[in-house]
Amino acid sequence: MTAAKKTKKTKSGAKANDDATLKRAVLMAALEDALRADRAPSKVLRFNEFGLLAITRKRTKQALERTLCQPCPYCSGSGMVKSVPTICYEIEAEARKMAGELDTPSITLRVHPEIAKALKTREAHLIEELERATHKNAVIQSDATLHFEQYDIY
Repeated sequence: MTAAKKTKKTKSGAKANDDATLKRAVLMAALEDALRADRAPSKVLRFNEFGLLAITRKRTKQALERTLCQPCPYCSGSGMVKSVPTICYEIEAEARKMAGELDTPSITLRVHPEIAKALKTREAHLIEELERATHKNAVIQSDATLHFEQYDIY
């Protein structure tokens, strides 16, 4: 048999010199036909050295999670918020700065309930230090309407 007799034409018009190449060409043509019915734009690439056929497919819709969910209002989608001790230290430092500007015998800290609980228990030493440094009585007000990281000092 000569080389000319072994050459066959595939459905898509490509020439193939052996059965493996012919089968691959037929498979690619069938896959391309099937993908035409898919609404998502896709592209059939060549077979790689492992005999695998690569297909790219462009996503046309948003992921289900993005459709059903929204970014976290606390962390703005970062997945992190400040820890309770960090917020307590931040409040203590800011209150020290503001204490000199206040003409009252006390300094009021309006904070989220979780922060108020920490300031009255495990972080109470910060309030003691604040009162000692400013010579003012610290009043802690719990406010559930405040964001976890939000606070008011007056």
